[in-house]
Amino acid sequence: MKMKAVILAGGVGTRLRPLTDNRPKPLVPVGGKMCIEFVISSLAEAGFRRIVITTGYMSDRLISAMGDGDRYDSSILYSFEEKPAGTAGAVKKVEAFLDSTFVVASGDVLADVDIASLYKFHKKKGALATIALTKVEDPWEFGIVGLDEDGRILRFKEKPKKEAVFSNLINAGIYIFEPEVLDYIPEKEVYDFSKDVFPALLKKKAALYGMEIPGVWRDIGRPEDLLMASIDVIERNGAETGDPSLGNDVEIVGKVFFGEDVRIGPRVKIEGPAYIGDGVKIGRDSTVIRSFIYPGVKVDRDTNILESIVLDNSQVGWRNDMEGTIVGYGCTIEDDVKLSNTILGDDTRVNKHSIISKANISSKP
Repeated sequence: MKMKAVILAGGVGTRLRPLTDNRPKPLVPVGGKMCIEFVISSLAEAGFRRIVITTGYMSDRLISAMGDGDRYDSSILYSFEEKPAGTAGAVKKVEAFLDSTFVVASGDVLADVDIASLYKFHKKKGALATIALTKVEDPWEFGIVGLDEDGRILRFKEKPKKEAVFSNLINAGIYIFEPEVLDYIPEKEVYDFSKDVFPALLKKKAALYGMEIPGVWRDIGRPEDLLMASIDVIERNGAETGDPSLGNDVEIVGKVFFGEDVRIGPRVKIEGPAYIGDGVKIGRDSTVIRSFIYPGVKVDRDTNILESIVLDNSQVGWRNDMEGTIVGYGCTIEDDVKLSNTILGDDTRVNKHSIISKANISSKP
């Protein structure tokens, strides 16, 4: 029997704009794959292969990208939200689909995790609801959880003030539920698991458990988060692959993922964790350090790219310096440009000799 899951994928990704002007946040690439693909793969590995994806913002692009799930050895259906219903409201809308133990997962965070172990823990405890937990350094930005020795949740606080933090274990946005949890969600209301359902379960002293989940988990809400999530993926999975054409005196340090038909000029240095996609060309005397260069990108000579992301089919000119920057799809950066801590939307052109810092630039009027 294929078990069932719901993926919440209605996120807009406001803090990543203009990168998300042309795609929903779940489709933002992380370490060479779309963000949502990591959670789909994690679900499929755990046996959850009948999936409903809830979508609203740019739903046509999400559906076109993900299809019917066949390439993930899963079946995917879609639930469209004309207006946001909240995390719990979105699941309530597909209640008829959920007739046995099921998973709910966020599609807009990096979640390359062991969902099977979470499911086994849930069943062993006889839980009504189990929350996947992970440890972070800045717990006040998330929902924090306090557990007893058995893993039962005693306290839950959504985005506490710094002085009110009692745990660095946070809600990772992945849940195992019994269908009875749906009784706690009213019909046709905006309702949230963290703000509404979990407090209600605690009040009722229901069997609400939490478990720190193995694997790689990271929020990708801010540009620096997206970079660190990409680094996490390569540090865990990256290795030299493909058969790059290397010029003389090329230096490769650390874990670097190479796609096919990659051409690297003489005296180039690439320092991992890094990702070099299919068909990438990097000109002589350039450096790429802890960066992610996606398929079809051309980088001219004497260019330095540090802790940045350059998406598909962009052109990066001669003698450029780039640091902490995300370059959207199909951009053109002319010669002698300096970019730092900037996001360029798709199809943006940056004129030669430009110096840009701490900016979000869109090609749209």
